[in-house]
Amino acid sequence: MSEASPAAATTEGRRQEVQNAVKNACDHMRADGVNPRDYVEQLAWMFFLKAFDEAEARREAESAFNEQPYQHRLPKALRWSVWSKDLLRKPDELLAFVDGKLWPKLRNLGEDSTSQQFQRIFETVRNHCRTGTSFAKVVSQVNRLDFGAHSDIIVLSELYEGLLKDVAADSPGYAGEFYTQRHIIRAMVEVVAPQLGERIYDPGFGTSGFLVESADYIRRHRSNLGGRDLNKLQNETFFGIEQKPLTYLLGAMNLLLHGIEGAGLELANTLELHQSNVPERNKYKIILSNPPYGGKMSRDNQGNFTIPSGSTEVLFLQHILANLAKGGRAAVIVPEGVLFRGGADTKVREKLIKEFDLHTVLSLPAGCFLPYTGVKTNVLFFDRTLDGRTTSSVWFYELSNDGFELKQTRRPIAGNQLPDFIARQRTKEPGECSWSVPIPEIEKKAWDLTPRNPNRQEDDEHRPALELVRSIRIKEERIVELLGELEEMFEEHS
Repeated sequence: MSEASPAAATTEGRRQEVQNAVKNACDHMRADGVNPRDYVEQLAWMFFLKAFDEAEARREAESAFNEQPYQHRLPKALRWSVWSKDLLRKPDELLAFVDGKLWPKLRNLGEDSTSQQFQRIFETVRNHCRTGTSFAKVVSQVNRLDFGAHSDIIVLSELYEGLLKDVAADSPGYAGEFYTQRHIIRAMVEVVAPQLGERIYDPGFGTSGFLVESADYIRRHRSNLGGRDLNKLQNETFFGIEQKPLTYLLGAMNLLLHGIEGAGLELANTLELHQSNVPERNKYKIILSNPPYGGKMSRDNQGNFTIPSGSTEVLFLQHILANLAKGGRAAVIVPEGVLFRGGADTKVREKLIKEFDLHTVLSLPAGCFLPYTGVKTNVLFFDRTLDGRTTSSVWFYELSNDGFELKQTRRPIAGNQLPDFIARQRTKEPGECSWSVPIPEIEKKAWDLTPRNPNRQEDDEHRPALELVRSIRIKEERIVELLGELEEMFEEHS
């Protein structure tokens, strides 16, 4: 019988204590009347302050070892290690300090980047604990965690991801548009294969799933990271924009839990910041995203886009095209309508095919993102080649099984096709679920990229009832979109 490695034993040894600490914190909040959907926000800002304080302490110790002075980025009174211990035995004073002094000061620290990050976070999130006794108990549980310990971080990241997923399932739109399934993200990252030294960008980073998985991918493939490499990974690799303040905090905290402290994250509306002519030095080698879709943007705010459109998914796709560097690779999730709709959608597809190398389209099954949404989606994989080569043919893969039931419960099932997709994608190998279409054929159909598997005969009499229902739903959604476009046209001419 083989023995567990020391690292695994340490992780398992701490797992129960970390799980108990988080569970106890949630129990104390529940007893205080805190809504379960607010647990993540409460824990996120507390984790953030404690993790930041521990990182500061490590930097101070390193500076002392090198006999160099260190300037803390927070005043002493605002540091977690100071107030959480000094006032812990005075619960009412502790709560009064946090609500009356800590919060206002964190919102007005100064103009440097660290101060601005604190301001962005603490302007919107709040302390949900109502009584000093309850809050002190939650603080005590958080103090059991060690954000500098690899074992604690492993367990905490698992627990945090689980809480994010539960909140997103229970309250779609609360913690981002919806939670992108982690196994889909991993498949996208595997194909794009980010490398150390490449700038990685998500224009709607949400809970940072794409950035976190990219960091893990780089670490798996570069096990011997030196000091310079780690600094590059920490401070020069990950970038993103998020519009919702709470989601910004959740994403920033998720990165911290995965060992990324210096990501370039911005709280803003990506589409309002968009520029069509981005200097090459400001572009990104890797772009991974599941941008918001289904939204509408007013005509007044479409002026910065080469191809105006009220559809947010079309505008986000243009933003990604404008920000992909030479030699860059991108993987983007889009709703099915982007692949066949006319007007602006057609023009963007033509631009994508003629100016980039759209080499792969992964057709995801309807229901893949349940319980958040049942919208049929696809993943577009494309490169901006160094030699200017553009699309000659598109390789399609029709995924019908992603390893989970296509129901609200999404229970695991056998027959996951994602490993087959990844293996075949490398050589664009044809198969029962994969095929290639040359560009002249796509051009004849107005650049329509709808996956139509030539190996499967369309036979409505023998198609499963659930598949027919989903097909009808997609057609109904298209009708609603067309009616919306007609309504906009009539409003403009009225």
